[in-house]
Amino acid sequence: MKQKNLQFVKDSLSELGFDGSTPHDQYLTALVLVSALVCGPETVSLAEFTQLPREFVEAIGQRMIPAELWTETDVFCGHWFGEGNTASTTAICLDVMIAQGLVRKWDEAEGDSRYCVVACALTENEHQQKVN
Repeated sequence: MKQKNLQFVKDSLSELGFDGSTPHDQYLTALVLVSALVCGPETVSLAEFTQLPREFVEAIGQRMIPAELWTETDVFCGHWFGEGNTASTTAICLDVMIAQGLVRKWDEAEGDSRYCVVACALTENEHQQKVN
């Protein structure tokens, strides 16, 4: 059995296509998300494991929790895997964009998840004004 350390996470990211051609911010964010599968989403542990600044990791958590992709103790990544337990880079990249604050996830009244580029997203107040 492979030891699940930072190198294991980096190797896993490489297998998913996150490599030297991936923009640095995107790579570091993906590193945090995949590392959370190994050590959980708690900021201090995750920052120590990834060797990244606590503030960087904390900002990611502050986006992932409202998106209901993390809780204080759990990481939800079932949507990363498709048929045959194959990893979906599209789903992982979407979560990376959410973690970076580029895309916002919210639930509509029907319980349907929606995604929107943050720069284009309406605030709840703006949405209500547009509806009325």
